[in-house]
Amino acid sequence: MREHPIGWITVLTAIALLGLIATQLYWINNAFTLKQQHFSLSVNEALSNVVYKLEKQHAAAKIKRRLNLRKQGMRWMLKSDSMKGGDMDQSINIYEELTTDSAGVVLHKTRKKTVSNDSSRVGVNINVGSDDPFVITHIDSSDDRFNWMVKQSDMVSDIFDELVSINIYKGYNDKVDTFLIDSILKAELLDKCLSAAYDYGIYSKTYNYFPAGTNAESQKEIINSSYKINLSPDNVFITPQYLSVYFPFERNFILQTMWLMLTGSGILVLVIIFSFYYTVATILKQKKLSDIKNDFINNMTHELKTPISTVSLASEMLGDSSIEKSKDKFDHYVRIIKEENQRLGLLVENILQTAVLDKGQFKLRMQEVDVHEIIDRVISNIRLQVEKREGEIHLEKNAMQNILNADRVHLTNIIYNLADNALKYSEQKPAIKISTEDRNGEIMISVSDNGIGISKENQKKIFDTFYRVPTGNVHNVKGFGLGLSYVKAAVEKHNGHVSVESEVGKGSIFKIFIPLSGGEKQKT
Repeated sequence: MREHPIGWITVLTAIALLGLIATQLYWINNAFTLKQQHFSLSVNEALSNVVYKLEKQHAAAKIKRRLNLRKQGMRWMLKSDSMKGGDMDQSINIYEELTTDSAGVVLHKTRKKTVSNDSSRVGVNINVGSDDPFVITHIDSSDDRFNWMVKQSDMVSDIFDELVSINIYKGYNDKVDTFLIDSILKAELLDKCLSAAYDYGIYSKTYNYFPAGTNAESQKEIINSSYKINLSPDNVFITPQYLSVYFPFERNFILQTMWLMLTGSGILVLVIIFSFYYTVATILKQKKLSDIKNDFINNMTHELKTPISTVSLASEMLGDSSIEKSKDKFDHYVRIIKEENQRLGLLVENILQTAVLDKGQFKLRMQEVDVHEIIDRVISNIRLQVEKREGEIHLEKNAMQNILNADRVHLTNIIYNLADNALKYSEQKPAIKISTEDRNGEIMISVSDNGIGISKENQKKIFDTFYRVPTGNVHNVKGFGLGLSYVKAAVEKHNGHVSVESEVGKGSIFKIFIPLSGGEKQKT
């Protein structure tokens, strides 16, 4: 079936277009999902780096405090003598008491270090609490290296004790340095190229901290955010404290990072949609023009056939010797031939004018013309047709400035076309009125009738080429649909404009406005 190929092609093309758009949207959604996953991964990495750097900061702080606390302790030495295998063994017991720990809590913590000395071996016996002694042998007690090693050994022992010890008996919790966390978090997010606005907070079962200005709704979003991390993941002796980050404009930020792809995709989709629309519109317009031209050819054939037949018949009557010819009959046949010949000439002129308009070769031959004289000539040409239909035509010459610079031929055709339409579209006895008025440097020519009128919808189309207003039985008023399109083009060529006032069943009024100075200047 090939009854409606354009319709099927349009439907198939539309389906393909929708499929292409759906595919484009699918890939955009996938790209957005990947961007979202990358965003989440970057945020989690940033939070992990925050915790890692905090732990380094805490470890450095502990070491610094321990080094400072070594100066706060008390140290004293006791000398003791003993016999070993008949030899005198002299040893020194060194006692240290530290009164403050890393958290500032007062403690009574005692360390004991024993340095023994005999004639064959010098040893250092460092006893820390209940641990096994660590003995260093073959070191000369008079050497400075011995003193340095004892000092460094004490320092390492203190630092190690500080790093691994936890006071679990006093419910120990580190104080949170919010300023440090804020600065590290901001730096890590920027390092991951995450410049989106964010809110953060630190919370636990017994402690909540939110920056100043954080409202209750934002606090709730922060607590429920999926971006959170334990600030002390390796410490099972304290209540967990969580750092949570919430991005209120996360979706917008991700879309901004995709702006190039989204813009390109959007432009591509719009171009495809516009191309589809333009193609379909062009096809439909061409189809409509094809139908109109077919209708035009049919009308033209009928319009040309009628006067040709009439002229042929009148010629036969004049040439038939068997028919008696009186003076009146002879004049009657001659008049018929003349009128039909004028009608043929007008039809051909309309077609030629349309061809000139389509080619853009519309040129004016400007000269001073008398509008009233042209209107008188038009009325004399159509008066006989009006009287045949028992109608009447009135002329009101109200314009005081009736001389204007215009093309005589085109101005005559403009007024004749309007008057001819007024006659053709009057079903009853035609009542045509032509009047002129002065209008601020312009002359207005009005042509009114008592015809069938034009609907509001058709008033927008009557100046289109080949368009004809339907009058019931398709087109029971003969014509090409060229008259009004020519009128509009010719009036605008004179730098004027045309308007219509009409109501169905009550007739129409066409008004043309032409400047007295005339139309566009012609090239010489």
